[in-house]
Amino acid sequence: MLRCPSCGSRDLFRTIGGYAGSEYRCKKCGYQGTFVVESDEDMPVPERRDEQPASRLDIPLWIRILAVIFLLVIIALYLL
Repeated sequence: MLRCPSCGSRDLFRTIGGYAGSEYRCKKCGYQGTFVVESDEDMPVPERRDEQPASRLDIPLWIRILAVIFLLVIIALYLL
């Protein structure tokens, strides 16, 4: 029996199949990929981490304001 590697659900369906292989999608968590687990045993539920990775766009507000002021000064000097 095929299981989702992300959530352990058996509720998978094939989205692409043929000579190149098969791609599956999990109805429970939305996982989509070619890797699935084939097992008859019950899988443990994987631990979920609610932590979100730090985004590159998380720039402090004071740096954004400073950058805008800097650009305005450069534009003003260019126009003079």
